[in-house]
Amino acid sequence: MAEDDTTESDSSEPSLIAKLKSDKKLMIIVGGGALLLLFLIGGAAYYFLSGDETKSDVVTEEVGDSETEGALGEGDDAASGLVQPKFEKVHMYPLKPFFFPITLKDKEESGHFLLVSPSFSMSNAGLGGQISKNLPSVRKRIYNILHRQSYKNLITKIESTKERVKKRIITKVNEILPVGTGVIQEVYFSEFIVK
Repeated sequence: MAEDDTTESDSSEPSLIAKLKSDKKLMIIVGGGALLLLFLIGGAAYYFLSGDETKSDVVTEEVGDSETEGALGEGDDAASGLVQPKFEKVHMYPLKPFFFPITLKDKEESGHFLLVSPSFSMSNAGLGGQISKNLPSVRKRIYNILHRQSYKNLITKIESTKERVKKRIITKVNEILPVGTGVIQEVYFSEFIVK
């Protein structure tokens, strides 16, 4: 009879595993929690492993720099093949865009517009202040150069027109700037659109 009592108590109260199997909501919650935990562990592993690669690259570069300095000090840089590249800092001065109608030879409007956004490459950073002081004169000269371009050249010979305009802008803007402050080296157009 004692044996029957234990069997009865087992069947009347389901075990923990039986409860988990029968309760679907609880299974979904446990499965979602396990999946979230797996993603967190995977993300942390990726973060830490990718961070180590970056740090080792920096260390490798620093070691390479000290080796290059030693090679340059010994005078056999051609034999070792280690030559350190030299980069110049580029000083840029962006201008606000120019937008105006294109006129024909007889001063009539063509129905088309020109949009130009130039930027200057300067010989030094201090030249930006001089350009800012003379900005109305600079913009007026650029406007006059652009306004004189013929509709035909802007439509058919766009690349040669751009080059000709660049050269004229460099010449006219450098005339305005005080001697000894620097020069405009190049003009770049982020936009040169005829519509």
